[in-house]
Amino acid sequence: MCRLLVPLLLLLARSEAHAEAPIDAPAAEEQAKEEAEEKGKLAWYVPDRAVLQFAGSIGFLSAGTGWSFLQERLDAEILLGWAPQAVAGDDFFTITTRLLFQPFLLEAGELRLRPLIVGGFASYTPKEDYWITPPDRYNSGYYEFSTAIRIGVILGVQVGLPVEEIGRLELYVHAVATEYRLVMLVRAPQTVGLGAATLAIGTRLRF
Repeated sequence: MCRLLVPLLLLLARSEAHAEAPIDAPAAEEQAKEEAEEKGKLAWYVPDRAVLQFAGSIGFLSAGTGWSFLQERLDAEILLGWAPQAVAGDDFFTITTRLLFQPFLLEAGELRLRPLIVGGFASYTPKEDYWITPPDRYNSGYYEFSTAIRIGVILGVQVGLPVEEIGRLELYVHAVATEYRLVMLVRAPQTVGLGAATLAIGTRLRF
């Protein structure tokens, strides 16, 4: 009986020691980080930010969302803008889609700087008085540009800082020029001057 009891006790003691062995803390932390990142990944079609912008030829105030591609080097966004009559001479809404390419990233601690942003946009104003092609009452060629659709180019810069448990908060400044202003700049530069571009200031919260 004793011969059977002694090996059994030794086996139990060895199992207990193995169970109480310390866990590899760094490995556990790395595994937890990977699991958290995996859970935080969004499907490609799920928007990953909220955008709020002031001015910029797409409305007095605009809000929207968007998606990132190519490790945040390319952004696609859609915004709804509003311009009050007191500011624009008419009360209207605009729907804007835009692409932003930001090839360079500079980092200083937690600060992330995008020193160059280039892009383009197209906006549409869905209002009865605004048209894509001129009404029949106007002679052909009388109006060269649509009053409902605007396309343009963007040049800007952006800085960002992390926001705990949310994502990253970014502040950007864009210089925006529409096709109408660019054509006028070529035809009569002395009358357009610095008015060829307008400034937009916005903030973006990436989730």
